[in-house]
Amino acid sequence: MTTPHDELAALAAELVAIPTENPPGDERPCAEFVADWFAERGIETRLVERPSAERAQVVAWVGEDPREAAGDDATTLVLNGHLDVVPAGDPGEWERDPFAGVVEDGILYGRGSADMKTNLALAMLTLRDLAPEIESGDLDGSLVFHGAMGEETGHPGTRTLLEEGYGGDCAVVLEPTDFRVGTSAKGVATYRIAVSGSASHASRPDQGTNAIDAARPLLDAADEYDDRLRERSDPLVGRAFATVTEFEAGTDSNMAVLPGRAELLLDRRILPDETFAEVEDEIEALLAGVEREAGVETDRSLVKHYASAGIRPDHPLAERFRGLSAELADAPADPWGLEAATDAREFVAAGTPAIIWGPGNLAQAHAVDEYIDLGDAATGLEILKEASRGVLGER
Repeated sequence: MTTPHDELAALAAELVAIPTENPPGDERPCAEFVADWFAERGIETRLVERPSAERAQVVAWVGEDPREAAGDDATTLVLNGHLDVVPAGDPGEWERDPFAGVVEDGILYGRGSADMKTNLALAMLTLRDLAPEIESGDLDGSLVFHGAMGEETGHPGTRTLLEEGYGGDCAVVLEPTDFRVGTSAKGVATYRIAVSGSASHASRPDQGTNAIDAARPLLDAADEYDDRLRERSDPLVGRAFATVTEFEAGTDSNMAVLPGRAELLLDRRILPDETFAEVEDEIEALLAGVEREAGVETDRSLVKHYASAGIRPDHPLAERFRGLSAELADAPADPWGLEAATDAREFVAAGTPAIIWGPGNLAQAHAVDEYIDLGDAATGLEILKEASRGVLGER
């Protein structure tokens, strides 16, 4: 006899077994699987081919069509997750095939098991299980499901779904947080910064200017900037940072040639009370100082930007999930925020309160041999359904 626990494990394993590595971001097969699953159960569902048909997203809803529910007194709750996962890397480093969806001793292994295919399964089952109560009128409101594209690389998947009208009055972004309720998250801005030299043969180094040497003042300035940023802190998400995460020079030429160009990536973590405009001004001042003091010309481009986001820690949505998570999962009930960026920012930017919550250990996200405890996932399903009932409210 199949139990609800077995059903959850099987559905999560099927989702893990659909590779959606980003890059390149082949989310469409997973979106089609989810859409078919909902359609087979009589739940309204749509594939959304913006911003990319090849990387289609999926939405589903029970209750009012969210595109027509504006101004409705009943509450619409969005359960948001992303379809993409980070690349698994070398399969040889994994003890199990990262896309086999292996379940052993109550543990689901595989890329995306924690971040966040299992939590997508929770949202899918919640819509299905609450559908009779919503359709009968026992619950006064609607549930909307998001299976978004591109979250891992900052693509506007969730933003596009909101622009298409698939929003609500509040949202849960189902990241693995060990049942802690995140009401704020850092943002990030990643810059590609380059310095130029002039190439010459390494046997005659004085005839050129080594771009690696030209980059040294820039690296020193980045370290000094990071030191200053570490003095800034938010009580929930911690300190601001600026970290060089990549450096490249000379890789497109002969090994005996001085590189004529060097590039680095600078990762700037943004606190909830900092604005992107302020960060831009700081980066501009940083590079102007390098040019002025060291005579090094630089050029920069923005690779990606995730806005920081935050709502009141005592928002009713947060309090509801916090209370149930403390009761059923023994999770800490104190206010908390994430050091990483999430799609909660898209909801907050649109004026929709959103929390970040879910079973699963955040340390497993992006890790080799990623896994999730399916017992925790089953508890998460119980909490998500009970909290959703509370948000929608009984008639």
